Amino acid sequence: MNQHKILVIDDEFFIRETLSELLTLQNYEIKNAENGQIALDILDDWIPDLIICDIMMPVMDGQAFQKTVYSNKLLSTIPFIFLTAKVEENLMRNCFNEGADDFLTKPFKVKELLATVQSKIERFKKIKDTTNLYIGESKYFSHEINTPLNGILGSIDLLMDDTLNLSQEDVIIFQEGIKTSGERLNRTMQNIIHFENIKNNKFTVSEDECSEIKNVFKNVLNKISFHYKKQKNRVVSELTTAELAISKANLSFILFELLDNGLKFSPKNKKVVIEGSVFSDDYYEINIFDYGVGFKEEELKLIDATVQFNRDEREQQGLGLGLFITKSIIKKSNGIISIVSKENEGSKISILLPIHKK
Repeated sequence: MNQHKILVIDDEFFIRETLSELLTLQNYEIKNAENGQIALDILDDWIPDLIICDIMMPVMDGQAFQKTVYSNKLLSTIPFIFLTAKVEENLMRNCFNEGADDFLTKPFKVKELLATVQSKIERFKKIKDTTNLYIGESKYFSHEINTPLNGILGSIDLLMDDTLNLSQEDVIIFQEGIKTSGERLNRTMQNIIHFENIKNNKFTVSEDECSEIKNVFKNVLNKISFHYKKQKNRVVSELTTAELAISKANLSFILFELLDNGLKFSPKNKKVVIEGSVFSDDYYEINIFDYGVGFKEEELKLIDATVQFNRDEREQQGLGLGLFITKSIIKKSNGIISIVSKENEGSKISILLPIHKK
């Protein structure tokens, strides 16, 4: 059974349906859209192995759509086949300059279409197989693995050195250091696994899972307090109780990542506020406010996997995956996330998550 995925985009219903039917008969998994804007919504939580796209479309044409897709690191290697009724040299040259892989002129021949599709998907598979587990810049990847690992091994060496005559207080300090480094390394590896699953369409959520928001937040706060021992009173909360249609693990991930970012990028004398209440019969709203560095307007548009802004200047930890994974989890859980931010003033992150229907 062929599990490869193809996104078909064309504003002409007959062509869109004909392509979908032909490719479905070849056991490809197909989704289609009538313009680039609708296709972008599909790409939020479904990553194809190939995009077949018309050039001339309303709302968002093929060239604008391709440029938007290729600005996203996670999607930038997906092959494009453009469909066009035009054979204008300049139009084709512009599309090739943007990274198009091939052209098919309408009306196309079925054998030509299928042969082109197969060759592009096979090439993309080779690219995916050779790029798995490469996350962003290699120097940051190495740093995020080696730093906590060295902290663990170095502390263990000192604990095993009988000549040091360590006090009980010293032993506790080293033990806590090992725990902190171990959790940092575990978080890095779990984020990589999450990213790989999202990239390969293997990340799924169960509609049957649920979690009580206040209980999950309590556990997250305990974890946050361990990481920010001298700042554990910086998180201010006001949450009403509710059962949400999301697993405890996924809700914990979302809350920890967003609170950790708020604390990390805010002055130590500033608090991070989290509020939550029932928004409607179907949704629960969570708002998180921080008063930190914030995002520039242009940075908000560039939030993506492995993207970090001024990492060296701000001495960031991590691979830049947390917010990207958070957005993916919320989208997969039928939720909504929005970010409002001003540079050097702070950010407000708003989330709507479905309420579990018993």
